[in-house]
Amino acid sequence: MAQARGLGCLVFSVRDLERSKDFYVRVVGFRLVAEDPSRRMALLTKGARGQRVALVERATGAPLAAGQPGMIHMAWELGSFEELQAAYRELRARGVEFERTVQHHVTRSIYFRDPDNNCMELFCNRHENGFEAMREHNMGTAKLNVETGETEEMHHF
Repeated sequence: MAQARGLGCLVFSVRDLERSKDFYVRVVGFRLVAEDPSRRMALLTKGARGQRVALVERATGAPLAAGQPGMIHMAWELGSFEELQAAYRELRARGVEFERTVQHHVTRSIYFRDPDNNCMELFCNRHENGFEAMREHNMGTAKLNVETGETEEMHHF
């Protein structure tokens, strides 16, 4: 099997195509590149590497295909903690509510949801070589104050 060169496209089932297009364009910064109204589909792209998201509207209450587990989340890498802080402030100003802000062992991350409850993560790396750092240390997680960079222990009940 050939090695993948990167993420090609994420495809989401959505309940309201117009609402989801608005979210991904206005909040996340994608641009609409193609649309098929007869099939209730839209293709959006973002960034120099051309990350793509396809949105497909399904009827309200339509079940997932048999055996389809759904997506846990999609993660988008930012270049620095300062960029993560700026994104956090910008999203908060646009009315986005955050599910959690976390310092994982190898990343600092913010999590939020799109209009169809798909989880999105924006993160920045904490180490030059995150995989090597994961081998050397545990996979600890702490609650992150994005404004200050301070952390506090998370309690799991």
